This record gives sequence, structure tokens and C-alpha cells, in this order.
Amino acid sequence: MNKKNNMKKRPNGIGGTDANKLVHDDSWLELYDLKVGNTQPEDLSDILPVRIGTITEDLNREWFTREMGLQVTQEQQIWYNKYIYGNLDGLVQAGMEGEYIDVAVFEAKHSGQFMDTPKQHTNLIDRYYPQLQHYMLCSKLKESYLSIFFGNRTHKIFTVKKDSKFQSQLLKAYEVFWKAVTDKKPIDTNWKEFHDIRDEPEVSK
Repeated sequence: MNKKNNMKKRPNGIGGTDANKLVHDDSWLELYDLKVGNTQPEDLSDILPVRIGTITEDLNREWFTREMGLQVTQEQQIWYNKYIYGNLDGLVQAGMEGEYIDVAVFEAKHSGQFMDTPKQHTNLIDRYYPQLQHYMLCSKLKESYLSIFFGNRTHKIFTVKKDSKFQSQLLKAYEVFWKAVTDKKPIDTNWKEFHDIRDEPEVSK
């Protein structure tokens, strides 16, 4: 059963941002060292783009509701199993007269104005595709909204659908990675099974 609460701390497990790292960043060993306690999480509190993204999350929810007519919850922590979890920016809800149901994952981002081009839109969706698939896996929802502010002038919403094949590949990679963490045996970053998940996503928007 999924567990939800309003905490956004990062427990010991595999989260949505980890999914992006595992698919895109060639940082298996770095993530392994973090999960087994060899290194400490980076302090992002003084990173300006991170702060701007965090500070604008509430406004992003408000703007999304204004444009889509759909409610968005506050932050949610949802567990898929004992080591796979998601710290969601929110869940999109539909309904009326106080009767609402969760219909989609909500993910808020802030990017530079120069990223507001069709080519960069595709790059952004691809960049966050693993994270969105991870959150849909945890929430058991079939749709997600990527809500992005570009600079201080533009807001756009992209829809990403559930990709069952990609999610299945993620789960296989997670199982192997987490076994390495629990056994404390480092991962070979060139291992083919990890890199297989890179070539599969079908991006929809």
C-alpha cells in the first residue's frame, strides 16, 4: 500500500532525482557512495537556481491551477516499496464539491528563458523523463504534468504519459543497484544492464 505524508525529507532509498542520475549522469558509483554512507549529500541551500525553483513551487501550483482548472496538493512522499519512494511536488486532483481524486503527478521546475524553444522543450522532457516515470510508478498514476517557468516571463505545461516498458526497466535496475547497496559491493558503471534503460523512452508531450 502506498504511504503518503507531507514530509519532503530524503530517506534512505531510491528517489525520483536518483532515477535521473541513474539514467543520465553516469554517476552510479557516486550515488552508491552516497547510499552506503561513504559521502554526505551535497548542500544545495546556497545554489541560486535550486533556491529559485524551491521558492517558486507554490506559485507554480497556483499558476497550473489557474491555467488547467485542476487542484494540486502540497508536497507528498509516496512509497512504492521499502526502498523505492517519491518526494512529489504534488498530485493533480479532479472533482467537485469536495470530492477529489488523484489523477496525475505534478512536477514543478524553473528554467532559464533561453530554454523556451521547441528543441530545449524536448531536452527538458527527456532530462526529467526518468523522474516522472519514477513518480508515476510510486503513485500508480498514468499521467504526469511537468510545469515549467521559463525565466520570469513564460509558463508552460507538458504532459508525460506512463511508459510501462521504461518503468519495468527502471525496476530491474533499481533491484540490482539496491542489492549492491545492501551488500556494500560497488557497481561497475559500464555494466550493460544499467545502460540499457537509456535507449528506450518514448517521450510524449
